[in-house]
Amino acid sequence: MARNPHRHMQWFQQAPCPALRPFVRRFMVVEFAADHADTHLPDTGSVAAFTFRGRCRIDGGRWVPQAAFTGLRDTLRAHDHHAGHSVLLAAFTPVGAAAFLRPSQEAFRGATTDLSELLDRADELERLHEQLASASDHRQRVAQLQHFLLARLRESAPDPLMAAAVSWLERRPAGHRIDGLTRHIGLSQSALERRFRRVVGVTPKKFASMLRLQHAVRLQATGLDLTEVALAAGYYDQAHFNHDFRRATGSAPAAFFAAREPA
Repeated sequence: MARNPHRHMQWFQQAPCPALRPFVRRFMVVEFAADHADTHLPDTGSVAAFTFRGRCRIDGGRWVPQAAFTGLRDTLRAHDHHAGHSVLLAAFTPVGAAAFLRPSQEAFRGATTDLSELLDRADELERLHEQLASASDHRQRVAQLQHFLLARLRESAPDPLMAAAVSWLERRPAGHRIDGLTRHIGLSQSALERRFRRVVGVTPKKFASMLRLQHAVRLQATGLDLTEVALAAGYYDQAHFNHDFRRATGSAPAAFFAAREPA
């Protein structure tokens, strides 16, 4: 677990209990002392967010629901947090959310959905909100959310074939051919894509491109120049990297990273 003071926010992070580790990467509480705008690069796992104080807008538009689920998204997300906004996040593994929500994960791609529309008992969400708002500390909040999730866990383990497919792709962020994945998993490409979209939310090819973008961002942080980043991350050339990066973020890589450098 960790706590990190920031000028505009504080965050607290905790690992999930053993029963939830195949499904949840981490829990995080984020509190905003002042109005704060942030952006989030595409990630390979969906997120459930439970606001227990204040409010937040997404992409400059609608208010985020009190209990929200955001599926995989391959473009930048923007949040406008109002002063006093406090939220508990459950960051799922790529195959984790499918064990809690019955619809295909593809239905949530690129969208933020009110969880009260997805769960049978909306009154239980309201009870959870009251528990989170009145909890004495963040450890207690995480414990309450873990109890809530464990009660709704429909499988004892994630889909083993799709977990293996994700692991195969994650081990090859700079080079991945889908025909190699189909041989590894033992499914036809069409069968693999259908099942992957249902469990993960996107096709294996799209997931691989999201991994490659993440890998490029990590490489850039080591001090490599952008040409070196493009080649090391597995792009054909600098133009290919620029095109994919601009599509995901709306900015060329050089402009994006310059804007994120501390003043």
